[in-house]
Formats: sequence, structure tokens, C-alpha cells
Amino acid sequence: MNFISVKFVLFFTALLLLYRFIKKEKCKQLLLLAASYVFYAAASVKFMLLLALMSLLTWAIGIWIQRYKEKEKTGKRPLVIGIVICLSVLGYFKYCGFFVESFTELFGLQQLDTLNIILPLGISFYTFQAISYICDVYLGKIQPVSEPWKVMLYIGFFPQIVSGPIVKARDFVPQLYTEHKITKENLSYGVQLIITGLFKKVVVADRLGVGVDAVYAAPAVYSGTSLLVAAIGYAIQIYCDFSGYSDMAIGVARILGYNLGVNFNIPYISKNPSDFWRRWHISLSSWFKEYVYIPLGGNRKGKARTHCNLFITMLLSGLWHGANWTFVAWGACHGLTSTVNKIYRDIREKNTRDRTSGKENKVAEVISIIINVAIAWLLWIPFRADNFSDAMTVIKGIFTNQQGISYIYEWTIVYTLLIMGIQIYRKIVWKGDGVWKPLDLNKFRNQVLFCTFALLIVVFAYVGDTAFIYANF
Repeated sequence: MNFISVKFVLFFTALLLLYRFIKKEKCKQLLLLAASYVFYAAASVKFMLLLALMSLLTWAIGIWIQRYKEKEKTGKRPLVIGIVICLSVLGYFKYCGFFVESFTELFGLQQLDTLNIILPLGISFYTFQAISYICDVYLGKIQPVSEPWKVMLYIGFFPQIVSGPIVKARDFVPQLYTEHKITKENLSYGVQLIITGLFKKVVVADRLGVGVDAVYAAPAVYSGTSLLVAAIGYAIQIYCDFSGYSDMAIGVARILGYNLGVNFNIPYISKNPSDFWRRWHISLSSWFKEYVYIPLGGNRKGKARTHCNLFITMLLSGLWHGANWTFVAWGACHGLTSTVNKIYRDIREKNTRDRTSGKENKVAEVISIIINVAIAWLLWIPFRADNFSDAMTVIKGIFTNQQGISYIYEWTIVYTLLIMGIQIYRKIVWKGDGVWKPLDLNKFRNQVLFCTFALLIVVFAYVGDTAFIYANF
């Protein structure tokens, strides 16, 4: 069931009517759990049982860890078992076919059949939430939940089950012990986020996808300029597509009284790779930092180990995105740029200091932003390409300005200027904080702005494929 569908509108309207008139919090949560499984079943009935089993297993591991800690003073054994089970399930469904195929190609064993395994909807996201719960219980950041259905609701909560955000257990589980009501403030904020996300998705991302898909379908026949415009178009498309979904998911949850945090914060105004990952897919970046980078040693075991940990974390992040060597290369490249930038900043902090002002040179900051954004946009090429060959064709075509069909999709220019203009505005006026600040809809001026914005969606919405990019991961 897609957010952008009549089915979801009817589903969510019916849910709100029931939710509004139920008084007991337990009954509200059970209703949300049932609604979440109906939502999931609408897209993937066959894997609904897997979601339930993973959720119940996570709940049981949490109880086991607590009891183990009471007896042995440590719950490391059930922690490891729980993580291994979660990663094994994810590995089987998402990577088994990929590794078998890679193995057969490497050793020329083409006679072996690769496995045709269907990827369960949202498994990359809810597996990481399961691991978050297990780890947070082990670390004592939350107490294990006694009611299994609460863990099932945390892992299967319908607004974010398909494409996140990945909410840490310590941020969501405490919300299960508070009262939730549909308030005027939450309704206003949630609707504004949904409208904002809808604009990003159907007006910007889906329309840009037309030009991007056409060029990436046959990159060898297009000119270097056309390839460059398509590469820029995809950078804007994936941002608007994914942040649009996040806005809608966060907005839907907020209407119900739940806070899923923030997932994007003007990432294309980042001044270095670390800053980019603090602003892009924040929930995933923070997950990898807390549950991978820090356990590996973080920055506590010397600079060489820090650089290695950083590279490994980014490499795994790339692999998380998909079972394809292009994603591995994408993660490795981001790991390399992050490591090089970390080394550069360490040297700079050691050897140079601005003794006249504590403020960073503005010209240097602008240059660093341009360079960082250019690198991030360039690295989206292997992320989007179907294979290495296509990725190299696009990159080579851009830098050699190859001859070919000229296809300059005008909407790419329009929406690139629009999105970058908004981010620059938020960078300057909001002092680098691009998190959406809701309008006060009690004011007539803001009501006019909101209605005008909604009208623009109706006028400029792309009528076609509305599938979300990250639903594939």
C-alpha cells in the first residue's frame, strides 16, 4: 500500500476515526498493530509471518538478555545470538543470491543456478530496528518490554516499515508508555509534513525520474552534457524521493502522536563528508555510528584504527543499500572520501589555527561545500547505474564530453535551482538548520500559503509511477 494512493487515504481515514474514539491507550496500540499488519499485508502477505516471527524473536531475546544479566552479570551471549540470527535472516534474503552469483562468476562455475530469492518488503529497515532493540536492552538504555505486542508495534509500525526512518529502540519504546491523542498541533504539523513530502515526491522526484531513466537506460548514446544533466537530476531526484517519503512517514506518525525524529537536514549544503552524513538519512547514519562504528572502537584506539573503522562503516553502509557491487563501490568511495577528509582535518587542526577570529573563513566554507556536493553528486552515478559498465560510461562521457544525442531535460534545471535555492535559503536564514518549521495555520496568511502550495501539487503533480526508490532496499 503506497502513501500516494486512494487505498492509503481510505485506510488512514478509517484508522483515524477508530483511533479518535478509543480511550484506552492499550487498545489504541493494539489497533495500530493490527493496522500495521494490514498495511504490510496489502503489499506482502507471504512475508507478514516473517515480520511477526522476527518481532517475537526480538522480544524474546530482550527478555533473555535481562534474565541472563541477572544471573551471569552479562547478557553478551544472548546479545550475540540475537544479532547473528537477525543478520542471518537479512543475509539470506538480501545477499545469498548475490554472493552465490559472484562466487560462480569468480570461479567460472556458470553451470550453478543462482537462487531466485524474493526480498521481503522493508526487511533492511525492520531488521536494523530489531538489532537496535536487542543492543539497547543489552546496554541498559531501555528495559526489556514485557508485552510482546509492544515490540511488534515498534518493529512493524506502518508509517516507517517500508522505507524508514530507522528509529532506535530507546527513542520509540518509551513512547509506548505515554498517552497518545490526536491533537490540533500534531494534526497541523503532520499534515504540513505530508504535503511537503508529497510535493517533493510527485512534483519533483517523479518528474525528474522521466529524464533520468531515459538517459540511464542507454548512456552510451547520449552526449556528455546530457549525461551530466541526468546525473544532477538523479541527485535531486533521490533526495526529494527519499526525504519526501520520510516527511510523509514522520507526518503520519505525528498525527497519531508518535515522534519518528528527523531524517534529512539540507544535506546538499554540507561542507565535508562527515557533515553530509549528519544531514543525509540521519537515522541510518546514526544507526551505523552507534551500532557499528563505536563497537569497532570508534576514535578511541588511535588515528589509524579510527580511519579503518570509518572506512569499514561506510563500506557496510553501501552494502546495506543493495546486493550489487555498484553499491559496495559507492560505500567504499564514501569511506575513502570520509577517511581522506578526516586525515586532512586532523592535520589542519594540528598545524593551522585562525588566531584572529573563531569564525571559519566564509570563502573557504563555500568552496568546501561546492567540492563536497560535487563529490556526493558524482558518487550517485554508480548508485543509480545498473552495473559498473554503465556507471563508467556515464562518468567517462561526462569528463570527455562525449558526442551523442542531446537531451537536456528542462525540469532538471528548474528543480535543481529550486531545491538548491531552498537549501541555501535555509542555510543562511535558518543558520544551517533545515528542519521543517511548521506554519501557524491560525493566521490567514499562512492558510493562503498552505492552500497555494497544495494547489501547486495538484497542478504540477506527475501522473505515473509513484514507487519510492528506497522501497527497493
